[in-house]
Amino acid sequence: MHRIVSVCIYAGKLTGVLLMKSIVLFVICLFLPVLSWAGIIKKNDVLDIQVMSHPEFSGRFNVNSNGKLDYPLIADQTVENVSTSELMNELTFRLASHIDNPLVLVSIIENPEIQVTVLGQVVKPGPVKVFNGASIQEVLEAAGGAVMEKADLSNIKIIHHKSPDLSEFFNLSQFLKDGDVSKLPVLETNDMVIVLAQEKQSKVKVIGAVQKPGLFDITEKMNLFEAIYLAGGPSEKADLSRIRRLSSTSDNKVIEEVIDLQKYIDDGNMEKLPLISSGDVIIVYSRWFDWKTLLAILNNALLFVVTIQAFAGVFK
Repeated sequence: MHRIVSVCIYAGKLTGVLLMKSIVLFVICLFLPVLSWAGIIKKNDVLDIQVMSHPEFSGRFNVNSNGKLDYPLIADQTVENVSTSELMNELTFRLASHIDNPLVLVSIIENPEIQVTVLGQVVKPGPVKVFNGASIQEVLEAAGGAVMEKADLSNIKIIHHKSPDLSEFFNLSQFLKDGDVSKLPVLETNDMVIVLAQEKQSKVKVIGAVQKPGLFDITEKMNLFEAIYLAGGPSEKADLSRIRRLSSTSDNKVIEEVIDLQKYIDDGNMEKLPLISSGDVIIVYSRWFDWKTLLAILNNALLFVVTIQAFAGVFK
């Protein structure tokens, strides 16, 4: 306390200012340390440093993980476990060589705000301000919340400003199930949170005379022929001249069309084959006969005739 009082007296005598001003400075300096004596600075604290009438020396400054303060005059000095009064004392001495009668006020911001940029599938993308220590849920809420129909909450991308080349991914959906707070990412000011869009799975159903009927994933610009071969290709009885496709429009109407795939193949116009869309149903019809079936029928008919003739010869 004696040292702090001496600092205040020293500040008042530096340039021979008016007596009243010196008294005011002395009184303020005398009582502020008492009020803030219990403020012990810790790692990752945010300090509000105000130098009266000198905004260039004022602002909010962070104590890093090494216990050092990012304040120009004492950037090389550890302030961890130092009281705010002691720091005011130190700053007053150091600022005295730069400005007249420095009056320094130091306080610890209990719940300092941080600014995080939220982009992607949220209602209000952009920078948001939240309290230091806010969870990723609170950050998303500050951005208006996620767009639930489009947001992929299982794959939220986080870019930390200290390591922009190393992205972190967080599964918020899993957290909502297991509630494991140990997996919550720690966000700092100037970090970036990107809510990615869900990857749409485009599927098409292929049934009928194919090798492996079922539901298949498709890529963009896939044609009818390629979709059939996703199902293993046509079967022996497939009638490629009668492929039925059912498609849904944006207003939920169903469009039916019969496509002669065999004609496209015969004409060599494969590049003109119709493209398929997600949700399409493709039905490959079977021929009511093929050569093997016809030969089998003829063979059975001939066998039947021979059998009848044989029985007729026996009973003559």
